[in-house]
Amino acid sequence: MHLKAGSSLRRSGLAGDLRDQQDSRKLDATLGSRRDHAARSAVIRSETRYLAVSSLLGVGMRTVVSSILFAVALACPLAVGAAEDFSDPTTLGRWITHYYKHPEPHRVADAMLAASSHGFMEGGRSTPSFMGFVAGVMSKNHPVAESLAEQLMALPEAHQQVLVMGVWYSSYPEGKPLLDQLAKSLPEHQEVVEQLLASGRPNLLDLPLEQGPWVLDALWGYFFATGDEATVIRIISALPWIEVRGDTSRLLVGGAARWSLISNAIQHESVMAICREALASQTEEIAGVLRDVIAEAEKDLREGKTG
Repeated sequence: MHLKAGSSLRRSGLAGDLRDQQDSRKLDATLGSRRDHAARSAVIRSETRYLAVSSLLGVGMRTVVSSILFAVALACPLAVGAAEDFSDPTTLGRWITHYYKHPEPHRVADAMLAASSHGFMEGGRSTPSFMGFVAGVMSKNHPVAESLAEQLMALPEAHQQVLVMGVWYSSYPEGKPLLDQLAKSLPEHQEVVEQLLASGRPNLLDLPLEQGPWVLDALWGYFFATGDEATVIRIISALPWIEVRGDTSRLLVGGAARWSLISNAIQHESVMAICREALASQTEEIAGVLRDVIAEAEKDLREGKTG
């Protein structure tokens, strides 16, 4: 996500704050500068679940020409065992991006609070990425879900949607009771929580990609927390949309999927491996674009690019 306060999500791995303006222009040149307002407003349709999501995330649903997270970190690995200093934005970004390699659930609350204090959550546009990350941590670490939620209540009111939606999209079995507790402790979010509780909990992987690149942002956030192959496969499924004509929503998602996969394949060996292994099981429509993704990432690696 672009980690400048109030800006859009950019290259994954929190990599590229210094390159974001240039990258944005490149993507805009590919996809066009127009945004499909009708597609973005699809998340505000009358279904209770998406009404709740859109009203909670606010401008966060107007996301993103880029589709990934946390743009400030350099694409270099963390030193195993190092005590990262979250007061440094680059270190924080790198820690989040590579979290799945060396999980430290006891430090997630401090990381999210630091991200908030750095201004990374301002404007709501980074909300999908962070909520996906929190959902992933809770999904993989059920025993710490309640203590993590308690600590994240210290987030400023404007950033607490990361907690609420993180719980909602996690697979934590006691998510609904936990949300009920949050509604009592966070009265400013009570109405939205009640809407969520009145509907069935969704699976993050099942969210329609047509809703916009914000879904990709949430999926990448989940991947950085879990390393889950299924999230990458889900993103791969959107690749054929780069050829769509007359549907700006799908075109935008397809372009963001392609761009994000290249960037992450450069920065994460596991993403490159997942892409290569997926080739054999994809339709030719998907495989053709995926081969191009892999080839471009390999070329960038040979040229020493970092994503």
